[in-house]
Amino acid sequence: MKTFLENLEMLSMAVGTSGDEGAVRKLIYDEVIAYPGCIAKTDNAGNLVVSKKGAKEPKNKIMFTANMDEIGFMITHIDEKGFLKFSGIGSIDSRVIIGKRVLVGKNSLPGLLGSKAIHLVKKDEFDNPTKTSDLYIDIGAESREEAEKLVSPGERAVFDSDFCEFGDGCVLGRALDNRAGCAALMELLKEEAEYDFTVCFTVRGEINGNGAPAAAFGVAPDIAVAVETAAAGDTPGIPGEKALCKQGKGPVLSFRDSGTLYDLELYHFVTELAEKENIPTQIRTGIFGSGAAEAIHKARGGIRPVSVSIPARYVHGPYASLKLSDAKSTVSLLKAMSKGLCEV
Repeated sequence: MKTFLENLEMLSMAVGTSGDEGAVRKLIYDEVIAYPGCIAKTDNAGNLVVSKKGAKEPKNKIMFTANMDEIGFMITHIDEKGFLKFSGIGSIDSRVIIGKRVLVGKNSLPGLLGSKAIHLVKKDEFDNPTKTSDLYIDIGAESREEAEKLVSPGERAVFDSDFCEFGDGCVLGRALDNRAGCAALMELLKEEAEYDFTVCFTVRGEINGNGAPAAAFGVAPDIAVAVETAAAGDTPGIPGEKALCKQGKGPVLSFRDSGTLYDLELYHFVTELAEKENIPTQIRTGIFGSGAAEAIHKARGGIRPVSVSIPARYVHGPYASLKLSDAKSTVSLLKAMSKGLCEV
């Protein structure tokens, strides 16, 4: 049985863009199927649905979710010189990707994200971010015919990023949004449970979260807990009123975001539960941004939503970072919620 850090590294290094999460799903399945009381299956949407058997049946049926997929690129065209044009999968900041290494296609070919040579950039272009449509991937091919032997339109690419520990208890890696949420839920599944609950590792979270509502429809929970990451605003250049959260302050609880008004009774219950269990938490300080709860709470006849997020810096880029203490506090809170929400 792998540790949290081992699972986090394993998932960070796995390749799985939206709609192509099979490798990530298999890694999670192979691990959780050995946990006590866990029965796992894949639904028609591609979500991995894990039923956890507890000692008792709950008053409320609880579902926890985290998305397995990551941002990336889809090859759309190969030009006559063998360069690959692409479209983004998920929200990607084009300012941070030029010159980055990528892994392309099913064989993980090495490639480089290229742009117009710097000496050809006009003065007025320096003031405008480079558009993704103006970039390309160089795989070292000499011609379209050579490139077509290696990769085809429709194949994916991801950042070629490693994983490491650094600084004061921090980790750095690709796709921590939201593989960190997946790793936290794997920890929740490891121990014997007091009540039955369900964990869904969902697909397509980076493209409007259309895996999560499918999972919610199938599971039909009374309460859904969306486990995500939140963009930490404790870096230079972010004013206080726009800083959603900070690293090192514990998991983030939300009463509202741009897509969801969260169930106030449950919001207050979870904040009080965290205080009772001496688990540090922080309150989301802005309403911009949204996640899986936006779609989940509209499923079926309505599902009561809760959001728990791990603070992370630099999400939707080649790397993200998070503090392990925040992740561990999130796991502690999820464990308390897996009991408390069943009884509320």
